[in-house]
Amino acid sequence: MEIIGIRKYKAMTPIRTACFVLSLMGAAVGTYLTAAHFTSTSILACPSSGIINCARVTTSPQSYFLNIPVAVWGLIFFLYLSVINSPWGFKQENLKVPRLGSMFLGVAFVLWLLSAELLIINSICLWCSVVHVITISIFALVVYDYFASPAMHVGG
Repeated sequence: MEIIGIRKYKAMTPIRTACFVLSLMGAAVGTYLTAAHFTSTSILACPSSGIINCARVTTSPQSYFLNIPVAVWGLIFFLYLSVINSPWGFKQENLKVPRLGSMFLGVAFVLWLLSAELLIINSICLWCSVVHVITISIFALVVYDYFASPAMHVGG
């Protein structure tokens, strides 16, 4: 429907709803990992022996980036995504490119973290893996949304 030259955009689709829900899930896991970082790794529900060792990963030197815990960076990232992937955020056409760019940065960071886990720390953190899967999933959905639906108009 076009009203005096103004087009209404369909803000939420199933893909966009999934982006929002995954962003909230990422924020929840980020909160958990941040709490574990600042309290005790013993609250992490994760094995602490063998290749799967969350405590070894979350207390390693690689668990910091620019002297800030990676868990804090993750929490900030997912809080930001929760805003730009919200129904309000998807109504903002000017957030389309920053949303896509943020996801490229997020996936680059995931690749760096994954390589640190596998090549330097020699351990895998299950909770970090959850964050990695969420980030890559949001990335795929955002890329799909960006290219498949450049302007989804309602009634127009």
